[in-house]
Amino acid sequence: MKILITDDEAPARGELTYILEQLAPDATLFEAKNGKQAVDFLAKNQVDVAFMDINMPGMDGLTAGATIMEMDSPPLLVFATAYSDHAIEAFEIAALDYVVKPFDENRLEKTIERIRETLAKQEGVDQQQEAIRAVLSQMVGREVGQAPSKQNIDKLWGERENGNRLLADYSEIMYIEAEQKKVFFAHVNGEKLQVRQTLKELEERLADHKFVRVHKGFLINLDHIVEVVPWFSGGYLIKLGPDAAEIPMSRRYAAKLKEVTDW
Repeated sequence: MKILITDDEAPARGELTYILEQLAPDATLFEAKNGKQAVDFLAKNQVDVAFMDINMPGMDGLTAGATIMEMDSPPLLVFATAYSDHAIEAFEIAALDYVVKPFDENRLEKTIERIRETLAKQEGVDQQQEAIRAVLSQMVGREVGQAPSKQNIDKLWGERENGNRLLADYSEIMYIEAEQKKVFFAHVNGEKLQVRQTLKELEERLADHKFVRVHKGFLINLDHIVEVVPWFSGGYLIKLGPDAAEIPMSRRYAAKLKEVTDW
C-alpha cells in the first residue's frame, strides 16, 4: 500500500508518519508540504490513499482534493481536520473517512482497516471516489457556514497534452469544441485544452455566462465575436478572437443566436 501524507506543518506530518508506520508496516509513505505539492506529486505518481490536511495556506485540502479527484486514477482520500461538525457530517454521509488532530492511534487503526477493506474491492473504491467527488464539488472554495454552489466558481479546468492544467476564467474562453469524443476549449492565449465535461454539461453550466450553442459541436462566448459572415444554406461563419478563428453556425442554431442577441 502506498500512502501520501499532506500537511503544511512538519510536526503533524511526522506524527502521522510515525503512527502509520506502526499500524501499516507494509506501507510505503510519501510526504507533501502543501496542496499544490500533493497535486503535482499525484500527477506523476500513483498511490492508494492520500491523507489530506484541510486547513493549509495557498491551495487548501478541499481544493487539492477536488483537483486530485479529476485525475484518471485518483487515490482514496482521508481528511485530517479540526473542521466544523457540519463538514465532518458531510464527510460521513459521503462515506469518507476523516481523522481529527491531535491524532489518536486507535482511531487511525480503524481508518487503516477501512482503507484495506475498501481497496480489497474495486467496487468499493469506485463508490467512495464518487462520494468524494459529490461532496467536494459542493464544498470546494466555500467558507464554513455558507451554502455551497459550483455556479459561483466562474472558472474551468483545462488540461494540456503534457498533463499540466490551466484554471481559466470563463471570460478567457473563446469557444468550446467537441472533437472525436473529446471536448476542448480555445483559450485567448492560443491554446486548446481538454476538459472532462461533455458539451451538453458545459452548455447548461455556461448558459448564464454568455455562451451559446451555434453548432452540434461548438459553444461560443458572445464576448469574443469579431464578425458573422453569411455562408451557404442559411448558415454562417462566426469569427472569434484576435486571430478570427472561424466557427460554423448552422441555420438551426442561427435562429437561437438571433433570439438571444436580438439580431
